Amino acid sequence: MDMNVLYNVPHAFALSDLISTYFFLLGVGGGCSLLSVWATLTGKTDYKPIAKLGAIAVVALFSFAPTLLIVDLGQPLRFWFLMVRGNITSPLTWGSFFLSAYPLFASLYIIFLLLGKTKIYKKLAVALLPIAIGYVTYIGFIVSMAISASAWNTPIMPAYFASAAMVSAIALMTMVGIVRHWILSKKWTLEQREADFNIIIKLTRFASLFLILNLFFVFTQQVYMRFASEWAATAAELMLKGKLGMNFGVFSVVLGTIIPLLVFAIPKVNKQLALLFVTMLFAEIGIFVMRFAITVGTQHMPIM
Repeated sequence: MDMNVLYNVPHAFALSDLISTYFFLLGVGGGCSLLSVWATLTGKTDYKPIAKLGAIAVVALFSFAPTLLIVDLGQPLRFWFLMVRGNITSPLTWGSFFLSAYPLFASLYIIFLLLGKTKIYKKLAVALLPIAIGYVTYIGFIVSMAISASAWNTPIMPAYFASAAMVSAIALMTMVGIVRHWILSKKWTLEQREADFNIIIKLTRFASLFLILNLFFVFTQQVYMRFASEWAATAAELMLKGKLGMNFGVFSVVLGTIIPLLVFAIPKVNKQLALLFVTMLFAEIGIFVMRFAITVGTQHMPIM
């Protein structure tokens, strides 16, 4: 006689709401660093305001983000345990290294950037670049190794999280730049206003590139999960149409990605600052929801 045994074993969430918010803030800060470093290394004077805006955003975000991690850990000394008893093959160990090296190099870079010491901060930008890349991608490596979580265990996670970090960073800097333009442009000359306006438009063009990349990662993740296994296919369906659909499908994919791309593609509206501000706000919210839906929301699904 065949028998089907049904059982339910409750499991604790590996990643909490605090950690999801920490991932988001870490991505924004790391993305601002990468954008600032890119603006510095291009050597174009037009991009200097971008470099400074990014540097200031890094200071504001990094002063708050690690607090969430420490609070969630409950025992902050565990972080130092990873440093002294680390495993070079573990992404957690590499994450501890990047979390320790990033504030040091970023702080030195920002100080000399604001002081105008060109030769020094350009050298620091070169040193900061690989650290910032590791800073925004190590989380993706950590979650991608969770074999039992179908929505995490995909090889695109490091690149997906890095692309999301760039979108959130560009969205933040664009919104700050627009507010700055509204407040200060009356005191500027016509040439200064046009130069600042062009920087804002360039930022939205950069955002469109990473938004397209994000759509590619969403497509890739869905295809991979739907063909990986029956369990993974169910998880992929739930992300778009089930309980997570309102979060990931609507806020992240539609409002946070597709609508901004449509706005950027229409010539008659893609230079209206008020509309661009709202669009970038949608993109920012979309990335936050994406982080939350993937890291926390998917934990509501049974694990393998």
